[in-house]
Amino acid sequence: MSELRILERPELRRPLLITAFAGWNDAGSAATGVIRYMLRRWRSDTLAEIDPEPFYDFTQARPTVRIADGERVIEWPQNRFSWHRVEGADRDLILLSGIEPHLGWRSYVGCVLELCRTFEVSGVITLGALLAEVSHVRPVPLIGSSADEELARRLDLRDESASRDESASRYEGPTGVVGVLSQSVRDAGLATASLWASVPFYVNASPNPKGALAILERLNGGLDLDLSLHDLEVFAARFDAQVQAEVDKDPQMVEYARRIEEQLDELEDDADAPGAGQPPAELPDAGTMVEELERFLREQRDS
Repeated sequence: MSELRILERPELRRPLLITAFAGWNDAGSAATGVIRYMLRRWRSDTLAEIDPEPFYDFTQARPTVRIADGERVIEWPQNRFSWHRVEGADRDLILLSGIEPHLGWRSYVGCVLELCRTFEVSGVITLGALLAEVSHVRPVPLIGSSADEELARRLDLRDESASRDESASRYEGPTGVVGVLSQSVRDAGLATASLWASVPFYVNASPNPKGALAILERLNGGLDLDLSLHDLEVFAARFDAQVQAEVDKDPQMVEYARRIEEQLDELEDDADAPGAGQPPAELPDAGTMVEELERFLREQRDS
């Protein structure tokens, strides 16, 4: 019996499913922050849920207790699908606010595919955020890909999609549930796109509203969502100021941020050099970047 529980069956128009998962694929909670913001703005109704029992180690993702009407209520880790009718657009949305499962990934992905079949989902957009060697004072870089011409155009992923087929990514190594879901959706014949925000790995702050805002701006324009982002823009500006204040307190962080700025400037200067415009190499994994940061800090301490 499926762990997917469908709560209502509205008539949806060629819905797009947008997913984000807390955990390994969600640096600074930037990806899940996108879904949370949409849900708060739209007050979307719940469409379906996935039973958490087979998929989580509850010593890692613990249930919580709250008081409701004087009674104790236990809330379990949630994977909730919500839906929203986009007025004036040609498609509706289904939003999956999920948590990367600890167990049973193939069965979990099977629940998502079951929902896609039930509501005749026309495409799936996976959101993520990664720690990267980027500067906190610059706009958040977005990376992504799609083999689907329409999604690539709408999300402004045409350059990357043209440079290499999404299914032929050069990356080899560990992946998260986002990667497994994307592959399974492609195998099922559905259009897919991925959109990731790169957030500075030397800024230990979560949530990172600046990363969420960058993703939302791309979705808002590409999917004609007509979503007001003013609140998040204010939050991101305050976040920027707080991060800068914290960096200024630590000479080592100031120096490290300066080095990253210099590297980025050099990359921009080389943009017209021979070979420019070739597909970029895969970004190093977060563990490698953290090791580099620790090495730099050790060097500063020793000197």
